[in-house]
Amino acid sequence: MTPPTPPQERFLDESVLADFTAMRMTAFGKSVIDIANDPAFDTWTFSQKVLYALDKEVAARRERRINKLLKASRSPNPDACLEDVVYAPDRNINPEQVSRLAHGQWCHLGQNIVILGKSSVGKTYLAQALITAACRNDYSARFYRTDMLAAHFAVMPLDDPARLKLTRELINVDVLVLDDFLTTPITGETAADLLNILAAREGRGSTVVTSQFDPEDWYRSLHDAVIAESILNRIVSNAELVQLDGPNMRRHTHTETAS
Repeated sequence: MTPPTPPQERFLDESVLADFTAMRMTAFGKSVIDIANDPAFDTWTFSQKVLYALDKEVAARRERRINKLLKASRSPNPDACLEDVVYAPDRNINPEQVSRLAHGQWCHLGQNIVILGKSSVGKTYLAQALITAACRNDYSARFYRTDMLAAHFAVMPLDDPARLKLTRELINVDVLVLDDFLTTPITGETAADLLNILAAREGRGSTVVTSQFDPEDWYRSLHDAVIAESILNRIVSNAELVQLDGPNMRRHTHTETAS
């Protein structure tokens, strides 16, 4: 076997970083350059140096993947995270439950989550934090206010390609968040669209719903009792319930920021 020929002599510095970037290995390249120029690495074995650079590249790619998923989720607050949930005594939040949700097993199982509570107790923030948790676990997600989604469907013709694209997106995404669910009434046609989407999502993905009203009260926003019952069953039957109480979190956050 012919022994390998060493490359032309040159030093590992920023001048070679473009080659790594061209191969989409920027983090690996930066680490290799650091290793070559920092005497702190001189005592490391070759394998340790390679694995160190490899770990940096893997971490960077994971971060890019998470950011891409978060951007696609259209979350109004991509910085929301379960680590920042406030555990005030009167909020009725179980830290063990939140820790379990952070691991994303509910996404893998296609389990729904229903977040209930009066206005401004932090339902939307928790839903956005669940999106972040899902993206960190490599699941796709989409965030929609239910009234805005209903308005989109109401103005799009049935044969509109954009409507078909949106419907496929809602069906196929791993985690679908419907914020302020049925806070305002929706038309019978939109309710039927929503039912078809939820039915198609069964066994395919998780749906996260936030609402000021208990599920039994959702009937008031729907004109058809049969559709209302079908929607309720498809959301609630395999759902984990999170009941939030406590103070107005918008005021709480504003007070902390101002103090």
